[in-house]
Amino acid sequence: MSRDNMATTESTTESAAEQPQHEVVVIGAGIGGICAGVKLQEIGVEDFLIVDRVGGLGGTWYSHSYPDAGCDIPSTTYQFSFARKPDWDRLFAKRDQILEYLEQVAGDYDLPRRMRFDTTIVREEWDDEAALWRLHLESGESITARFVISAVGAYINAKTRPNIPGLDSYTGVSMHPAQWNHEYDFAGKRVGIIGVGASTMQIAPKLAAQVAHLDIYQRTPQVYLPKPDFVLRPWMQRLLALPGGSAVANGLAQAVVDSLLRFAIYTPAPAWKAGARVVDFLGRHAYSGWVRFKVKDKKTREVLRPGFGIVCIRGGAGGEYLPTLNRENVDLITTGIAEITPNGIRAADGTEREIDALIVATGYEVFSDPESYKPGTVLGRDGFDLGVFYNTEELKAYYSTSVAGIPNRFIMIGPYSWTGTAFHYFVENAMRHIATVIDETRRRGAVAVEVRPEAQERFHQAMIRNGRNLSYYLETRCEGSNTYFVNSQGKSPYLRPWSLWKTYRKATRFDREDYRYRTVRAVEPAREPAAELARG
Repeated sequence: MSRDNMATTESTTESAAEQPQHEVVVIGAGIGGICAGVKLQEIGVEDFLIVDRVGGLGGTWYSHSYPDAGCDIPSTTYQFSFARKPDWDRLFAKRDQILEYLEQVAGDYDLPRRMRFDTTIVREEWDDEAALWRLHLESGESITARFVISAVGAYINAKTRPNIPGLDSYTGVSMHPAQWNHEYDFAGKRVGIIGVGASTMQIAPKLAAQVAHLDIYQRTPQVYLPKPDFVLRPWMQRLLALPGGSAVANGLAQAVVDSLLRFAIYTPAPAWKAGARVVDFLGRHAYSGWVRFKVKDKKTREVLRPGFGIVCIRGGAGGEYLPTLNRENVDLITTGIAEITPNGIRAADGTEREIDALIVATGYEVFSDPESYKPGTVLGRDGFDLGVFYNTEELKAYYSTSVAGIPNRFIMIGPYSWTGTAFHYFVENAMRHIATVIDETRRRGAVAVEVRPEAQERFHQAMIRNGRNLSYYLETRCEGSNTYFVNSQGKSPYLRPWSLWKTYRKATRFDREDYRYRTVRAVEPAREPAAELARG
């Protein structure tokens, strides 16, 4: 008989007089927060609050409104399994329609009335005696909750103030893609963009068509793939709207990703290493041909070719980015930045270029970086500090969601949480696990649940063991790539080395005794001395 059905509750606690304001608080009202709200209702949790530091729901798609913002994977995969949308306008949906979709899903599941915006949590503190979380807000207020779910996403904070000398001295207009200034008129201006990632590949083509001059500063070459975007005709939408139509389209994409993951995980190490060299050789030559086809200038082509493994960085569907580099008013600068001056940017070769506007597209703090977890912000049982733990040891979390030492708190995007296709898939999968644990805790009448350290370590070692091929590639062949797949500790806790099917199945089929549960024991009222004497 499975131990899943033989679970026992290990310990009790005196009943606390204080009751939390909410059973669950979800931090983040983006894709993850919306998913959490839906799944909590499925297990009968109605008393929950979703908070976000910005002014509306949608997460990335609320904050990122820069020119031509949109999805760089097919729309058919960029949706929840419980809310299929067959009528996307394009194969690669744009930001406004994605945000509209998220607002509609939230409305369909009655989430807006449970949301609170412009609410920044600066510290999460576990009260072990009361068995609840105290969430301290920037405003000075606090919110209490029995459970907390962190749904802040994969890209936690925009790097709006990168460590570039002289940045504070710049006197012109400056912005980050996550904080776009819609009031500024770029027409006829001189503009500099620092960074060549996913946002720049969408912004640059739009700006180049209206500015006087555009300087793009590249530190590490990226990979810009073809983007076969097109309008989805009514007959295509009708096809996707057929029973199972959209699910089949998404399933095909998942099958491709699953096959690649299985190949990466289960190929014998010697064959994998030999195959990686072949793939990189062929991939780099194929990409060089693509760049030669799209970019006219020979010197520009040379600095666009990566010298590391071809899949070290997440290649983006580049669309019109490469042809933009052919324009007379666009320069790609790769000599490095010496400093930002009051009026422009001085490159490492001493050349200074004056600009009217600076776009700092320098990326984000990622969930797999230990630096993203600040000491003193998440405090668990007996003073356990998540930031200190992650900055001094490896990033660990049981099923990417639960950390020993932190009861009643779950991470929707944690170490080894990337499981293949779109963001929606792995937040749904994470929430299936989280909802199962919360439901089990409530079923037992418990007030606290915490993963056992030995279970967490067992899962972590399985990730290391199963991910040896991926680690070899990312940590060895990707040297010099500046990939966010490898963090500052030299580890790669980004990808989960399991097939998609195994990830899906194991999310709910786990040993319930990998968690400790704590129930409430009623406190007997103290006897009055007179009553004691009467008994005598």
